Amino acid sequence: MKELQKESMTISWTSGVQLTVAVRGHRLIIDQPKEEGGDDQGITPVEMFIASLGACIGYFAVRFCRRHNLPTEGLAVAVSWDYAEQPHRIGAISTRVNLPKGFPAAMKDRLQKVVEGCTIHNSLTHPPQIEVLLQEG
Repeated sequence: MKELQKESMTISWTSGVQLTVAVRGHRLIIDQPKEEGGDDQGITPVEMFIASLGACIGYFAVRFCRRHNLPTEGLAVAVSWDYAEQPHRIGAISTRVNLPKGFPAAMKDRLQKVVEGCTIHNSLTHPPQIEVLLQEG
């Protein structure tokens, strides 16, 4: 059986409630809105989580279009979500893929299957095990 490659990134405190994500030479700022004690210098962790699903769906849609020589101009993914309680979490996510003009109706079912197979969608519908370890220094 093929062993899966383990990926990693580092998330470090910057100041206030701001964190910096470092991965593959890129840096992303995570923050909170001012009304929640942040400086509003970046997106929130929840927004990043939701964005990862939308971006994954978008990436898979673009790949599908390119593989089938279909237009990508105007392709966009809109994502909305609701919260649930006990415990506080995201309770529902809705995505809408805005297709490029001229996208053939006959290809919609195939694209639907492809985008629902994106890595983040699969990870949400087949949740991973999550381990949280605390260590000093």
